[in-house]
Amino acid sequence: MRSRFLPAVTVAALITLGACGFRQSEEEQHRQANTAAGKAGQVAHKIAVQAGKASQQIGQDLKKAASDAHAGWKEAARRDEAKKK
Repeated sequence: MRSRFLPAVTVAALITLGACGFRQSEEEQHRQANTAAGKAGQVAHKIAVQAGKASQQIGQDLKKAASDAHAGWKEAARRDEAKKK
C-alpha cells in the first residue's frame, strides 16, 4: 500500500510545482531574445540542431558501412567454403 502511495504523491507534487513556476510574458521573451545572451543562445541552438542532424547522418553512414562489411565478410566465407570443395 505504501509503495503505491509514495509515487502517486511524488508525481502530484511535481505537477503542482511545475504549474506554479515562473512565467514570462511573450513581450518579455521577445525582449530577452534580442539581447546579446539571447542571440548567443539562438546561435547555440541552431548549432546543436545542425550537430544533431550531422550525427544522425554519420550514424546512418556507419550503419551502412557495417552492413557492407558484414556482407563482404559473408561473401569471403562463402568463397573460402567453395575453394575447400
